Amino acid sequence: MDVIPTPGHHSTHVAFYDNRTGILFSGDFLLPGRLLINDAAAYHESALRVVEFLKMRSLTYILGGHIELNTAGQSYQSGSHYHPDEHRLELTREDLAALPAAFETFNGFYSRHANYILSNPIHNLVALAIIAVAVLIFTVWGVRRLLRWRRRG
Repeated sequence: MDVIPTPGHHSTHVAFYDNRTGILFSGDFLLPGRLLINDAAAYHESALRVVEFLKMRSLTYILGGHIELNTAGQSYQSGSHYHPDEHRLELTREDLAALPAAFETFNGFYSRHANYILSNPIHNLVALAIIAVAVLIFTVWGVRRLLRWRRRG
């Protein structure tokens, strides 16, 4: 069993490669679902590292930690326990080979690909918080303006 460091989702993340079966156990690094990216540069480097590691090795399947997509490629609601028409767990060498290139279209927030979704939950939460604050400011401004108008009239 080979252990390959794959930081990016978490700084201590690893994947396991079984040379006898040709299976890569990727955990949350690569799976049919949301790839939660906390460090995009590290994740990209990890993808390149795993592609290079497997270049001259057989690869039967990539087995991720869980499934979050259906067969049409749509994601289930986060935390859902009911997964009708669930995507197969197994991913292929092509899915892995496409991962480094997927970072070229990743905007730091969200990017959708055939068998996985790149997402940075921290960036998404910060953006949501900024939007919420902007809506709150606009609402307060609007209410104050309305009250001033009513006082004048």
